[in-house]
Amino acid sequence: MSNDLPTATFGHFVMKVNDIGVSYDFYTKLGLRPFGTFPDLAIIELRGGTHILLFSKNDELSSSLSASHVGQRGASFNERLDLMIDGKSRCDLESYRTAIIEKGLVVDAIAQDQLFGHDYFQLTDPDGNGITVYTSHTGELPV
Repeated sequence: MSNDLPTATFGHFVMKVNDIGVSYDFYTKLGLRPFGTFPDLAIIELRGGTHILLFSKNDELSSSLSASHVGQRGASFNERLDLMIDGKSRCDLESYRTAIIEKGLVVDAIAQDQLFGHDYFQLTDPDGNGITVYTSHTGELPV
């Protein structure tokens, strides 16, 4: 193992959505890697290998999956996702924002003020889940 990287990463995140196909398309347009669609599930991949597992809000999770997620919230809970792009500058964020607008997504303007050193903007997914997209600080060590 590399000594300069954390020893663990976030592996899977379960998200229940109204329409698996619509959400899969939305998150793919955000730049997440399409991993695959299956009869009752779609999987998209974040930078670093974390997978978001998209299930229908109307379906129960399989017993093996639900048993392994003791703290998983129910279908009525709206999620908040924070995504971080690879770029570190406001210009990098504007380029990313322009690219996803060109793909048909509706996003807010980049905030005038930074949040803990990050430039950011917000948008909402097809299920009303809030998403904030930030510039990166990966690789920077705290002072």
